Amino acid sequence: MSRRITPLGALLLAAAILLSVPAATFAYSLLPLTTEEAQTLPNNVIEATLGMNYFHNLRYPPFTPPSIITSETLMSLPVVGFRVGVGDWAEFQASYEMLYLNETAVDGTTNNQYGGGDARIGAKLWFMRERDLWPALGLRIVTKLPNAKRTDGLGTDDTDFGAAALASKTIGPLSVHINLGILLLGNSGPIFGNSFGAGGQDDLVSYAIGIASKPLGATADGTTTLRLLGECAGQTASRFDNELSDIRVGLQMQHGRGTVYLGVSTGLVSGSEQVGVNAGFTYTFDPFKLFASD
Repeated sequence: MSRRITPLGALLLAAAILLSVPAATFAYSLLPLTTEEAQTLPNNVIEATLGMNYFHNLRYPPFTPPSIITSETLMSLPVVGFRVGVGDWAEFQASYEMLYLNETAVDGTTNNQYGGGDARIGAKLWFMRERDLWPALGLRIVTKLPNAKRTDGLGTDDTDFGAAALASKTIGPLSVHINLGILLLGNSGPIFGNSFGAGGQDDLVSYAIGIASKPLGATADGTTTLRLLGECAGQTASRFDNELSDIRVGLQMQHGRGTVYLGVSTGLVSGSEQVGVNAGFTYTFDPFKLFASD
């Protein structure tokens, strides 16, 4: 009798296979954090990510009026992402997710959907390396493409744009990363009710402060290392109750090119999740070296 493999089971199986392969050590991503480090991937290096996100009572999508939804479960399963280093100073980024949404409105109606989410395309530029007194500096820009269906409650069906200055500094056994930027959310109007009209955009300030430990454990080839991470991140100055703020802690377990990550979060404002979990794995490689013949 055949057995079906769930998406979570496939994720864990793939992670186990990747972690069992001995290889040179790589460590670039700050996942499960949303904070970005200033440094880009080296030239020709690719970082592929397969993961999932879970949020309980996150106010989603943006422009949902407060107190309209009494209970909501939102999952991104799976989230697929790629990052490619270009010329040691630039990095191309792309991601796409499938969304599961289960919500109950204040009038008792329910909405249960699973479908395509939004695609995001971005780039990161590395301007200055870390020096004695100066942090590494960079810039990240990202655009959300409106792929998710607004009628299903899976998105806003509008384009968003973000840009953030990045700073990273090593302080003893820790690396500290600060992101500060703008986030422009396209306004398609509220999904529920008519409390405001469509048109224009919501201009927000985005921020993130992340901390990561150095790898704990032996760093020789064939060994497994552990990294601890934490952050406070969010967006503020909204005109449409789109403020978010949360704290997140997590860990990475790395073996060779593969890294498994796990994080948990909780919101600090009413629009953020009560509880969040994100997990997955990344695989980092140089395709020219990986497939080169001996």
